[in-house]
Amino acid sequence: MSPKKKHKNYADADSIISRLKELSKEDKAYVISYFANELKSLYAGRKEISDKKEINIPIGAFGNDVLSSLEAIVKYLKEESKLRFSKIAKLLNRSSKTIWATYHNAVKKMPSSFGAVSRDVMIPVSAFADRTFSTLESLVAFVKDLGYSNHDLALMLRLDDRTIWTVYARVKKKRGAK
Repeated sequence: MSPKKKHKNYADADSIISRLKELSKEDKAYVISYFANELKSLYAGRKEISDKKEINIPIGAFGNDVLSSLEAIVKYLKEESKLRFSKIAKLLNRSSKTIWATYHNAVKKMPSSFGAVSRDVMIPVSAFADRTFSTLESLVAFVKDLGYSNHDLALMLRLDDRTIWTVYARVKKKRGAK
């Protein structure tokens, strides 16, 4: 690819990204979903894209007052998605012993199931695999990157606005932003 052609593609991508910033949250979600479906259809024959089904966790699973974010993830994946500890460990980039212990602690704290939870925002499990960030930092970063305010996120997670601000400040520091 010639340097001019490559430069033009980057300019086009920058133009698209700047237009995305102007859209509402709902429109952004629609556009991203549309692009994901287009990619799937383009690469339908390629095994690594077509066979992967991302597991998502609804934001409502985190909106309880008893479980930590990791406990909520593990309990949800074990009970609602019916995954084995080894699979959960692999998805979260953690030890299966850690996952086992976390699940048993979560069941002691909250023996009942999640029941009906808010599915306004769905968080992919892959968002929690980067061990640079804590699970709460990963959660806050993912939802904040979708454009939600600290207050909206605090309401969803039943946390204080200042807690969200502090966690996101840590995320920005770890990302190297000011």
